[in-house]
Amino acid sequence: MNSKRLRAALVTAATGLAVVTAAAPAAQAQQNCVASGALVVPVPWSQLLLAPDRVWPLSTGAGQRVAVVSTGAADNPQLAGHLAERAVFAQPDTGRPSGNPDCLGTGTGVSGIIAAQPTSVMGFHGVAPGTQILSAKVVGDQYPSGAQPRESVAPRTLAAGIDWAVDRNASVIAVPTISYLDDPALRGAVQRALSRNIVVVAAVGERGTNEPPGLVPYPAAYAGVIGVGSLAENGVVAQDSRPAAVDLVAPGADVVTTYPNSGLGSASGTGFATAYVAGTVALVRAHLPQLSTQDVAKRLYATATPAPEGTGSASYGYGVVNPYQAVSDDVVAGNPVALPPLAPVTIPPAVVARQAAEDSSDDWAYGLAAAGAAVVLLVTAIVVFGPRGRRRRWRAGLAPVLEDRPEDERPEPPVELFSDRTKRS
Repeated sequence: MNSKRLRAALVTAATGLAVVTAAAPAAQAQQNCVASGALVVPVPWSQLLLAPDRVWPLSTGAGQRVAVVSTGAADNPQLAGHLAERAVFAQPDTGRPSGNPDCLGTGTGVSGIIAAQPTSVMGFHGVAPGTQILSAKVVGDQYPSGAQPRESVAPRTLAAGIDWAVDRNASVIAVPTISYLDDPALRGAVQRALSRNIVVVAAVGERGTNEPPGLVPYPAAYAGVIGVGSLAENGVVAQDSRPAAVDLVAPGADVVTTYPNSGLGSASGTGFATAYVAGTVALVRAHLPQLSTQDVAKRLYATATPAPEGTGSASYGYGVVNPYQAVSDDVVAGNPVALPPLAPVTIPPAVVARQAAEDSSDDWAYGLAAAGAAVVLLVTAIVVFGPRGRRRRWRAGLAPVLEDRPEDERPEPPVELFSDRTKRS
């Protein structure tokens, strides 16, 4: 019996060793990937700021398909049932690939900010939990080597992801990943999306310490695309948010979002700010499906919360995206028209003289009326109080104040009353 148990233990140990040996290359390939998140209970600051759940009675984004063109999208319990389709367009990685649907975690985080489901345990949820996510993976386990800036991809790779999203009937396309090259393929893919009435929202990226001057982020810089910058918890734009092609800003510094496989964690960057704007677009499109891409953009700009530098700032654009106002406010259609310059009004001298004469006569009238009222009061006082004064011979009518004369506490008896009796005795 003991020998059988020993053989069974040896078989089990050998089998376990074989499993570990076979899994070692995969574990080594995944060591640089983002790990699962943790349990985060408090409500994140970004949700306290935007409060998208206030508008859920009107819209949750139901029926909208939001494409996320980024690093892929991994499973997460809060995304269950809302990752509709996935496709891979990333160039093959050098070395041993991890096999993870999202090694870097950006696409999963952006998808969570858009569509994560609310739970009774964690305070975090997506802006538009009724949406479905289309994941176009344009970045593999790492960004292409030699890319400048480092976290950028080839424009044709981005174009392939955008074209796929158009073909999959996306109503909103979020592009957290950036290219710094104006390429005809990328420009054409964006124009194709806009012509199909699809709203395109793109990140403007982060400034690097040694990046070349004059970098322009694409597709955010293309006409018709909503470019998004990053906002910090203190209400000021994040220090590394690039002040180029910014139309709106949204929370993007130390925000909480979904991590690959499970849990939540912190993330930063304009790509995550893009998710808040894309989620807001989904809310608007679900509530007002008749709006065109231009009308949706104008609505977001008109209802944005004013930023410290005012409308039209290079860093803030039109201001901070406001999901509740974007859905619920009444916005007038059409383009704003500039008012004509204000011409000074010239008053003729005769009119000025007549007005001065009228003002002078009014002053005299008010003065005479006040004097007449004073005379009436004086006559009334004489008539009423004159007879009484004569009867008192003009003495004061108040009773004299009695003088307080305190008596002795123990008065002695009047001795003089008994003096006669003393003498007689």
